[in-house]
Amino acid sequence: MNSRENHNFESFEELKLHYINNLPLDIGNISDKFEILSSSGINKVKAAELRADIHKLAGSAGSFGFKEISTILKRIDQYFAKYIDNNTSESDFNTDYVKETIQEVRDKLSGSKNPSAVRNRHSVTALPVTHGRVFEKIPATWDKKMIICNPDKQIYLEELKGKLSYFGYQVEYFTDKDEAMERIENETIYLALIDVDCLQKNPESGARLVKIKEKRECTKFIYTSAHNDFLTRLFALKTGGDAFFESPINIIKLVDKIEFFADSRRIKPDHILIIDDDMDTLSYYAHLFQEYGMITSVTSDPYSAFDLIIEASPDLVFIDMLMPGCNGLELASVIRQHEEFVSTPIILYSAFDKPDIIDSSVPFSGDEFINKSVNDEILVNIVTSRIHRSKNLRHFMERDSLTGLLNHTNLNDSFYRELLRADRMQLPLSYAMIDLDNFKSVNDKYGHLVGDTILKSLAYMLIERLRTTDIIGRYGGEEFVVILNNTSVENAKKVLDGIRVNFSKVPHSTKDEQFSVTFSCGIAGYPDFSLAETISEAADKALYTAKNQGKNRVVIYGDS
Repeated sequence: MNSRENHNFESFEELKLHYINNLPLDIGNISDKFEILSSSGINKVKAAELRADIHKLAGSAGSFGFKEISTILKRIDQYFAKYIDNNTSESDFNTDYVKETIQEVRDKLSGSKNPSAVRNRHSVTALPVTHGRVFEKIPATWDKKMIICNPDKQIYLEELKGKLSYFGYQVEYFTDKDEAMERIENETIYLALIDVDCLQKNPESGARLVKIKEKRECTKFIYTSAHNDFLTRLFALKTGGDAFFESPINIIKLVDKIEFFADSRRIKPDHILIIDDDMDTLSYYAHLFQEYGMITSVTSDPYSAFDLIIEASPDLVFIDMLMPGCNGLELASVIRQHEEFVSTPIILYSAFDKPDIIDSSVPFSGDEFINKSVNDEILVNIVTSRIHRSKNLRHFMERDSLTGLLNHTNLNDSFYRELLRADRMQLPLSYAMIDLDNFKSVNDKYGHLVGDTILKSLAYMLIERLRTTDIIGRYGGEEFVVILNNTSVENAKKVLDGIRVNFSKVPHSTKDEQFSVTFSCGIAGYPDFSLAETISEAADKALYTAKNQGKNRVVIYGDS
């Protein structure tokens, strides 16, 4: 049945062409199997086997855009389902109806010399739904230049510029909104902080910003206003606003939002796990999502899905509703039983608009249900919207409000997952505890704003110097944790020692002086230790050793 199972397709178009060319053969196989079944006598066991083939083809035909053929096959599928599930005798089974319906499918295909002529996937919008634009981050080439504009508050702008410079931003402020608009329009400015009140006084300025947004989606507009009412926020949204802050602005929250927009150093493509026992449909969706720049992991075996989820850590799970042994609802419910995957979006899909299975005693544990014949672009929009909403929520739920790194709780959760993966794949893993030296005296002498800036600078340096696959979190206070997967403790020491040297050279400034700060680090890892608790305890002891040996050094547990 799955003639495409052993093919590796170089492009999405090659896969679709192969499916189109083989569709008449798949229909012929179903027709031949039914002839054999009907001649030897209908029985429910063999009928269930053939029904599985019909259901798969109905689903894949819908996915590949053969909507009319999919609809006809669904009628046969439903007829078989009623026969199998009800107390219907074999004598009541209407073989002529099934033969006529299969012939209707063959006639639909043979009515055109080119089977693709009946393919209508993009000719009809399947869902009358409007989805928001897909969120784009500021590009990795961003040089941290930004514009702030407020016609009425020059002193406030100067203070804001000074505070933002602590975090490495190059700020140019304008009291003339027209000059600011020209700069944003004519230069590649990726971030602007604009007072909403001046836009409300001049609607043309808002319209200009909307046009800029249409041309350059990755440009971000952060709006600020002394008014925090719904209408002001709605106006900001309609004029292209990506964020809104009530003034006076909390500088730490502003920097955190900017870093969320500009987190290009740690951007990873959206990762989707597809679970479907039909190889045709599995290949279709894998190629479709890859065409849109996503990473896909696939399996045709629902029983292997959980191990794959642990290994792949997907941003979304895409599950076929009807699979042998474990249907989509049951699999989604099993996934939801594990706390670490409660927030992972799950989309269930089927060849039918609302399968009877949804009305079963198993709860609907997915986030959305879609039909396989849905338009490609709408499907991708649904998927990306779900992923980005989930990522946005997770960012604020899992992150430390000051540094934007993982907070203590989610850091530990990530550590357990990474250790489980390292054990499964027999790969080394290093766990490093970092503590700023003499940080209390820095806070006492220079104040907490300067202290916060130092914490931020270390967080940014760790993000810049480590891999996107490494995990970085704020353990608490001035302590950080770094988890380096597939890295021995010796190699981890080399990496972190380089960061230590560079960080010690970073100048931190106040009005009166410049000074530098150092950190100490302790490392332990797998396979030297197999339990998360013993690894973290060993790293803590190594950190204690580093402090006792004079600070500003990296120590591996067990080294003298």
